[in-house]
Amino acid sequence: MSRPVRVADDWYVGSLLRGLALLEIRAMARRKKPMEWWAGDDYVACIAWLADLCHNMPDARTRIPGFGGLFRRVRRRERPFAHAWRVADQAGREWILGRLAREGVTWTPPA
Repeated sequence: MSRPVRVADDWYVGSLLRGLALLEIRAMARRKKPMEWWAGDDYVACIAWLADLCHNMPDARTRIPGFGGLFRRVRRRERPFAHAWRVADQAGREWILGRLAREGVTWTPPA
């Protein structure tokens, strides 16, 4: 049985990916082994890479309606996920799109 497809905005996607990354980081820390998709056997490097990847992602929990600071500038100039997508390497972009596909989420990356 397949999951229903959900079309999501940048805030939802950032929050979802941060949560999924946290689960993978916890799994690696407990098992002391990297995830199966990681090319090497250094789980600490994998944890650091995943944490760095998710660091700049938007998070719906920090979205404050009407807040006039950074969020207004981001909304006016570019999508909330634009910076995180721009600095992600190819492996990071594949991780992002792969997790969203697995979760049944439809999302269009920033241009």
